[in-house]
Amino acid sequence: MKITFICVGSVRKTYIKDGVEEYLSRIKRYSPVEVIETKEGPSSFKMPIETVLKDEGERIFKKLKAGNRGDYLIALDEKGRSLTSKGFADFIDRTISGGKNRLAFIVGGAYGLHDSITGMCDMALSLSAMTLPHDLARLVLAEQVYRAFTIIKGEPYSH
Repeated sequence: MKITFICVGSVRKTYIKDGVEEYLSRIKRYSPVEVIETKEGPSSFKMPIETVLKDEGERIFKKLKAGNRGDYLIALDEKGRSLTSKGFADFIDRTISGGKNRLAFIVGGAYGLHDSITGMCDMALSLSAMTLPHDLARLVLAEQVYRAFTIIKGEPYSH
């Protein structure tokens, strides 16, 4: 199964970018992984947030393989389901065993994700009860995906 991170915007801070790249290289030991980035909408008071979210949502939708029933889509959303690291590992293990071709995590921009995107996802996942900047959320997600694989394999990283 392939792991895909579909993200609005790019990581600009070097220390976060380095961390994301490190965890992506570690994930590759267990599964093919890719990052797909879409353009971030303007964060300006001149454009309504709903318009920014809708535009970003349309760009995300274009990146998804429309109609691909082999994908399991997960939206990162503050109102999503919270899991422990072990629970997340169990979820990934079940999803892999369930025959899905791709596990796609969708990380929104500064304002989150449009309802059209969260509505089409199989699951909404919350990384924390606290609000995280979207680039930091990407780092936390990459680390947790790596940690999940080490838990599944019984490796000592997660103890």
